[in-house]
Amino acid sequence: MPYRRDRTMKPDLVSSWLKRYTDWVMRHPLTVLGMIFLIMLSLGSQLRHLEIDTDLEHFIDESKPARQAYNAVKETYGRNDVIVVGISADDVLSNASLTELADLHRRIEQSVPWVRRVDSLINAPYQEGTADGLLVDDLIPTPIGTLDRNTIERRIAATPMLEGMVINAARNFTALVIEPYTYDFDPDAVPDDATAFDDAFGGDFTAGPSVSDAEPADDGERFLPIEKTNELILALESDLAITEGLRTVIAGMPVVNEQLETTMKSEMQTFISLTVVLIIIVLVAFFRRVSAVVIPLSAVMLAILATFSALSLAGQTVQMPLILVPSFLLAITVGYAVHILTHFFNAYNNGIDRFQAMRQAIRITALPIFLTSLTTAAGLITLASGDLIPIANLGAFSALGVMLAFVLTVLMTPALMALWPLSAARPTHHRDRARGILRYFADLSWKRGAWLASAWLLAVIIALAFAVQLRFSFDPLDWMPEDLPIRTATHTIDEQLSGTINMEVIIDTGEENGIKNPELLQRLDEELSALQAGTPGGVRIGHVNSMLDIIKGTHQALNDGDSTYYRIPSNASLLAEELVLFENTGADELARLVNSDYSQMKVTLIMPWADILQYQDFIEVTETQLGGALEDWAEVHVAGLLPLLSDTLDEVVTTTAWSYGLAAVAITLMMIALLRSVGLGVVAMLPNLAPILVVMGLMHGLGIPLDLFTMLVATIAIGITVDNTVHFAHHFRSALAKNPDARAASETAFDNAGRALMTTAIVLTVGFYVFLFSNVSSIFNFGFLSGTAFLLAVLSNFTLTPVLLRWYAPLLTRETAQ
Repeated sequence: MPYRRDRTMKPDLVSSWLKRYTDWVMRHPLTVLGMIFLIMLSLGSQLRHLEIDTDLEHFIDESKPARQAYNAVKETYGRNDVIVVGISADDVLSNASLTELADLHRRIEQSVPWVRRVDSLINAPYQEGTADGLLVDDLIPTPIGTLDRNTIERRIAATPMLEGMVINAARNFTALVIEPYTYDFDPDAVPDDATAFDDAFGGDFTAGPSVSDAEPADDGERFLPIEKTNELILALESDLAITEGLRTVIAGMPVVNEQLETTMKSEMQTFISLTVVLIIIVLVAFFRRVSAVVIPLSAVMLAILATFSALSLAGQTVQMPLILVPSFLLAITVGYAVHILTHFFNAYNNGIDRFQAMRQAIRITALPIFLTSLTTAAGLITLASGDLIPIANLGAFSALGVMLAFVLTVLMTPALMALWPLSAARPTHHRDRARGILRYFADLSWKRGAWLASAWLLAVIIALAFAVQLRFSFDPLDWMPEDLPIRTATHTIDEQLSGTINMEVIIDTGEENGIKNPELLQRLDEELSALQAGTPGGVRIGHVNSMLDIIKGTHQALNDGDSTYYRIPSNASLLAEELVLFENTGADELARLVNSDYSQMKVTLIMPWADILQYQDFIEVTETQLGGALEDWAEVHVAGLLPLLSDTLDEVVTTTAWSYGLAAVAITLMMIALLRSVGLGVVAMLPNLAPILVVMGLMHGLGIPLDLFTMLVATIAIGITVDNTVHFAHHFRSALAKNPDARAASETAFDNAGRALMTTAIVLTVGFYVFLFSNVSSIFNFGFLSGTAFLLAVLSNFTLTPVLLRWYAPLLTRETAQ
């Protein structure tokens, strides 16, 4: 008996505290609002430091070994994320086309900022043996017209690496490749003297950019920021726009990043505007009062401001998935004020004064709202356990935003209502219509409970059979609108040339001059040829670029250009001598392919663009095959953005499944603690899992993959949809404790929570269906699936939850009596 008295005293203590809290806030509204204003003013000052970052390499934390290895390769060889300009003409090798190409090449070098190097047909290295040794010349010397068409064709034929990589067989398409600087620098600063490569290869190596870019400065020089790369792209597009006689398209990972940023800014503005407008319409339709629109939106907008201020304070940036945060925080947390205002206006319209009405509303709703905030935050915070920075930030800062919205709602709603000039009580005929709908569901769940439960069970079984077949996808190009030029450009270049995405293979002998081993190079050449002839891991290699091309070209040139000598010389001394000859005039070419002491070299595999996860088998096969073939001489590992993202995303698949399970377990445990019953907590989870499983089955049926956005649906939805069940189960249990009649308790739960649940379900659905206006397919899918999950969730809570609670009521009654 004493234990029972303690249990019944707790609600009284909570109610007493909430009454005192509400009275204090309503007596000191200006103090409360003033403190909120000052805090928000301080936090808002941080927003000016917030940056948008679409660089995909920043998806992985710099402390991770994979990112450190990626950075090490970039420090040694420069950037591999180049910009590719596809150029088409009726005849690329005509004097008119070559003159225009040479002029464009020169303009980019001279006027486009942050360009380290430009490569095209004009400056492609051509090797020719002379009486004095070796001549390394530009393929097409200027002025254009110095060489006739046949000579140019012979030069191209003598340089096999150009075919398919720089120019196509039909001679109507070529590529111009732009490499941005690796490191940031002050263009007005005085450049340092020679770099390590100057010492290794001689003074001629410094030809080209005057600013050292081979290694970072001692003062903490950082990689070139994305805003400067974007500046380069904008200047380049201006130059391309004035190019006459040539038709151009632009692609490459930096361009993808720039287009993502443009899309993000546009989409975020659209989503926020549409979400606010649609929520206003819903709130006006349900409450028909200005206060019921201003108060919820004020609290939520301030919560969003505080959330992004915290993001800035933490030194984080706005990455692609975070564009969803403002809109879904609006949709999720506006329901908190809806619950309070529903009860407030119900009391106020029945003649109760505003102070007493607010006390009653806070007493009834504050605890369930707090509990639902916790469950929503718990679902979101599970995302923070992943390795992808934007997903982790989405989970952590969205959870923070949810809790901030709760605090601001329970502070601002009574404070503003104490000051708001309320009009007289309104008629309740539209509320009677809503009550009629709720009564229908109450009767349906009581009379047809077994049938409803069976229907949900069948739907879940079918959905599970489809859900287990879901596949994961990561294709940044597919995130963007189909009519965006970058998509057309990428497909065009892929069709005409080798491809627009690359992967680097590092061959590391671990000893000085180890790369100059002819046997190693010959074996590597054989294995690369075999890989290119097949489709390792289901991927076609469009082209291979490495020091091997230079060595074979030099050997051929020094043997009168005989194509039978386009091979690796077998004699180590001869190989070394020929490399010295090339170094004398082409050291800058070698700098991008081999390190200064010849202990390590880089091989670049160029491929058509595809979903990054399609390359996982290819990466494994390539590393295994080359590593096995060269194990007597060197270690082999893949590098670049492609394997960096592939490795991380492979873990994301596991992490995603883990986060689903973790969210379900965490929220179930929380439900058990909040509802003070193991059985009731488990029962209350079932109506929330069912809609999510149905939506995941629907994904497979509609051909929607799990990607960076749609993978969030289950974790976010389970944290949000459980809110409705918490409210319903809370009111059901309270009613059952007073009167052990399950049907009466169910009807009470519909009366006390049903209308607010219906309103918040519509707000949530509308708020997430806003993403259907997105031009980005992944965001469209995210909005459709999330909105549908919330519709199914409210349907589940009105049909399945009452049935399960009714079946569990006898056990719950016994638990309460103990």
